[in-house]
Amino acid sequence: LVVDDEVALRQILVRQLRSEGYTVLEAGYGLEALELARNSPEPIDLVLSDIVMPGMIGTELAQRLLAEHPDIQVVLMSAHVVDELARPDRRWNVPVLRKPFEGGKMLAMVQLMLNAPRSRYRALP
Repeated sequence: LVVDDEVALRQILVRQLRSEGYTVLEAGYGLEALELARNSPEPIDLVLSDIVMPGMIGTELAQRLLAEHPDIQVVLMSAHVVDELARPDRRWNVPVLRKPFEGGKMLAMVQLMLNAPRSRYRALP
């Protein structure tokens, strides 16, 4: 599930993932992503979400998705300073892709996360 309010970037990411054979859902904002996850006939394995979006930031989206679907893997993306999210004493221990990034880096991260143990990256209580 790709979540980004920037339509052009979201379309590029979706196109890259589909060209690698992934089934991809897309959403422009958090509430839309939550609805897609709730109504998807197939389980969602991974969420690739922007952090800074109107209405609901990516960390809140991830937390809500994980509460409902604990096996989802999460990768956050941002062009803003995100070092705070990766600190071990923070609530979040999820990988963050710094925008702009090359498509190959995104695809490598997706593959890594899909192969990672499900408990490795989590929103901590």
